[in-house]
Amino acid sequence: MLGAQPWLGRMFTRDEDEKSAPVALISYGMWRARFQGDPGVVGRTVDLDRRPYTIIGVMPREFEFPLNAGKVNARDLWVPMSFTEEEKQDETDNFMYGAIARLKPGVTLAEAQADAGRMVAAIEAEIPPQYGIHLTSGVQSLQEETVRAARPLLRTLMGAVCLILLIACANLANLLLVRAAGRRREFGVRMALGAARRTMLRQLLVESLALSAVGGALGLCLAVVLVNVAKAILPEAAGLPRLNEIAIHWPVAALALLLIAGTGVVCGLAPALASMKADVLDALRDGGQGAGQGRSQHRLRSVLVMVEVALTMLLLVGSGLLLRSFAKMLATDPGFEAEHVLTASLSLPEHDYPTQEKVNAFYRELLAQSKVLPGVHAVGMSTGIPLMGITSDRNFVPEGYVPQNGRQWDSVSNYFVMGDYFHAMGIRLVEGRLLEAADEQPDAPLVAVVSESAAKQYWPGKDPVGTRFRMGGNPQSTRPTITVVGVVGDVHQGPLDQKIYPQMYEPLEQFSRQFEPQVQAAINVRWSLDLALRTAGEPAGATAELERTIHRLDPLLAVTNVRAMDEVVAESQVSRRFNTGVLGAFAAVALGLALLGIYGVLAYAVTERTREIAIRMALGATRENVQRRTLGQALLLAVVGVAAGLGAAAGLTRYLASLLYGVQPLDAVTIAGAVVVLLACSALAAWIPARRAASVEPMEALRAS
Repeated sequence: MLGAQPWLGRMFTRDEDEKSAPVALISYGMWRARFQGDPGVVGRTVDLDRRPYTIIGVMPREFEFPLNAGKVNARDLWVPMSFTEEEKQDETDNFMYGAIARLKPGVTLAEAQADAGRMVAAIEAEIPPQYGIHLTSGVQSLQEETVRAARPLLRTLMGAVCLILLIACANLANLLLVRAAGRRREFGVRMALGAARRTMLRQLLVESLALSAVGGALGLCLAVVLVNVAKAILPEAAGLPRLNEIAIHWPVAALALLLIAGTGVVCGLAPALASMKADVLDALRDGGQGAGQGRSQHRLRSVLVMVEVALTMLLLVGSGLLLRSFAKMLATDPGFEAEHVLTASLSLPEHDYPTQEKVNAFYRELLAQSKVLPGVHAVGMSTGIPLMGITSDRNFVPEGYVPQNGRQWDSVSNYFVMGDYFHAMGIRLVEGRLLEAADEQPDAPLVAVVSESAAKQYWPGKDPVGTRFRMGGNPQSTRPTITVVGVVGDVHQGPLDQKIYPQMYEPLEQFSRQFEPQVQAAINVRWSLDLALRTAGEPAGATAELERTIHRLDPLLAVTNVRAMDEVVAESQVSRRFNTGVLGAFAAVALGLALLGIYGVLAYAVTERTREIAIRMALGATRENVQRRTLGQALLLAVVGVAAGLGAAAGLTRYLASLLYGVQPLDAVTIAGAVVVLLACSALAAWIPARRAASVEPMEALRAS
């Protein structure tokens, strides 16, 4: 299906899938790390949930599936899905799976979408109409699925690279203009001695190409180093798919070399042509340049500087918007207190814990023993912890619910909890009460706690405490009613820059009692839970004691994802931090290049106009006047460039909208900040040339001229 074959061994067979055969394929990384690259690994066994599975193959080094950009999702092992007979019969109430298919030759995605639509319509026809359920399907290429989330960032980075290239080209052209102006007397002498203009033009272009080639070679070497560094230090959560495969490929290097050559020709052509237009006698006369020629080159250099400033303004606005978005995200209330919280994930093996009662008994004992650990203030468990995504989405029907948009039910992100979960996670109580130990008794009424967003959305203008609802999507359901006993603050289930989904919390002990008596024995057991401990000191200090406590209860039980909640919060911010840092680095480079351009133009202008400045000062101009005049020239260039950059930003920053959070593409604070920074830095870059102009000694300058 994926066009991949095992590096060792073989693939699954249809019979193994249909009969739930205990066989497994392992990754190349697992083969190297856990089996030391043993070529005889095929046929050996590994225990999964205390059941032996036979290894039938090792996948290639580059194989990775599924591909979810921005999620740490490396898989070490694959087993057949092997649907049970009950799951195969459950055609209209199981929407947790996706499918992957290889299209036949000549079949388009549109045709595949039409086929999927017909299948979904057939399934929907079997759902009772009173449920109000409408099913949809979506078909897209695996490549699109892989890169969709990363595409806005990659396009932004490519745009930033192009802007940096343009700024560098303008700087190189300015450098060559200044250098050519300084060699004007040399060109005049050579032309007077009979040198052909095309020969000197060819020489100047070769010199420009040589500069570009040296810079390009250094840049390619630096790129190779930075790519390897990035692969080593950047986490998968940065949002780039298949990060470990990023490399400088030969086609990319060839394109870069072609761009380097083009840059050398384009940047060297204008200065070379300007030099070749010089009059021989004028060039020989005191080594100066004619007034018309000087003014035209000065205007060209000024235009190039203004272009640099405009492009820099665009990058500063973009990086400022991402920085403001990152600051907004950091200021967002996550809905819980992450400090001093240790989390861990547990999954009980089905064979040893076949019933919900046995699962609950194990977790109750674990909570009791964890509660008395040194430095532990509160302990709780849940079917999911914040920031890790929605783990369960369930339908429910509030009593007295008025159908909207044809829907007979609504949905919430649903969590089952045990122990003192709300205090352990630091989730605040808004109204009513939290779930209590009494709610875990066998004869306790069915209760639930909802989030603020759920209360506002499903009970608008009412007090939700005391209201009742039924789980499921059928208003005529005979399932028992559940009473809302409290409202808690909203908690971010995903990254802080994503929208909050309404939430509901229920006691795990009441899970099976929510269903009709005739189906309670057939519901799925909740084997997996996340543990949360609130500690007095650093959470890491409780790790060893927690693991010892768990292994006293079950020595073979695996404990995974043991980490402080602060680490979970930090990982959820990696992608936006990466985006902000990279574009900010590009903006800093652009700002440095633009300031270098301003400094170079003014420094050369001061040198070129030393005689004029001396005459002005001899006629009464003060040093302060000369300094202000020079600074004014720099600020004029900067202001014109800033104005042009603002016009470009107004049209282009809207493409950053998908990367922003809590900030509009034309945020006034960001734009004002970028203007102030650029003008201030421009004045700073002009300060040294202005000081040099003001320090000219009139008599010495006139005597030397």
